[in-house]
Amino acid sequence: MKKLISLALLIIISIGAYAQDDPIKRATTLTDTMTKALSLNKEEQTKVYQIQLERFQEVSIIKKKYQDNPETKKIKLKKVYNKLYGKLKGNLGEEKMLLWQNYKRNN
Repeated sequence: MKKLISLALLIIISIGAYAQDDPIKRATTLTDTMTKALSLNKEEQTKVYQIQLERFQEVSIIKKKYQDNPETKKIKLKKVYNKLYGKLKGNLGEEKMLLWQNYKRNN
């Protein structure tokens, strides 16, 4: 089962690597950090990766689309970050989100 999940993750990463290299790298790195800091299981790790990947892809699109309009860009990015917190909290729970906040403060 672990091999299957790992293989699926690798396939997802390699398919998107050509089109959006930067968001994938960022999502992978952040997911790895969160997995270690919060002791995430494989299911949680997969969910966090998908959430982070969507976030970085959205942010990339917003930054390109609104590069000449910083106020709109700021508003749109804030919505993405607020949505991110809700998604992570819904998948990881309050306790792990508090642990993540503490981890970020200390590192």
